Amino acid sequence: MVAPTTGAALAAACLLLAGVPAARAQTAEQLERIRSWNPKIGEFQKPGEIQKAGDIQVPRGIQAVRVVETERCERRLSLVADALFVFDEWSLTPEAEETLVVVVPEIEKAGKHPVSIEGHTDAKGSDEYNRTLSEKRASTVKQWLVARGAVPEGARVVAYGESKPVAPNQKPDGSDDPEGRQKNRRVEVVIDTCG
Repeated sequence: MVAPTTGAALAAACLLLAGVPAARAQTAEQLERIRSWNPKIGEFQKPGEIQKAGDIQVPRGIQAVRVVETERCERRLSLVADALFVFDEWSLTPEAEETLVVVVPEIEKAGKHPVSIEGHTDAKGSDEYNRTLSEKRASTVKQWLVARGAVPEGARVVAYGESKPVAPNQKPDGSDDPEGRQKNRRVEVVIDTCG
């Protein structure tokens, strides 16, 4: 008489018959977790999250911060605005802290050097609207950093709006470039390394 098989043993047997070694057999739960891995965002998608073709995943935490050393005595901590704010808003999202906490130790490493916070937008909307939005977003980030003692109250806020893009807002054929626009929507914490 054959002993009853468990679900895991049955799955292993099926994989073995399908040409997969038993050592690589996984439980159904492990296989589902592997299938949920999203390499674009470097994390597992939650059940029910469906990514549509062409969706831009919003980076968070350390993935949303880029450190740039320049030749002009400055160190830039560039934060993807989509990780901090919802579209057309300047109030921080509940998830924004996950990104902002990454910046604090980087500022602390710089010591007592002067810090300014710059706001940047993409090219959608008027110049005046984008300058205002970039100023409000930079001010919001500044207040968060001030509240945590990372920057002084006197830290300067600069609003550039759409005037300093780091990527094209449009593709060469003139169509919209959502990925380029996402890169342009940013807040930069600028540390004066010579000051």
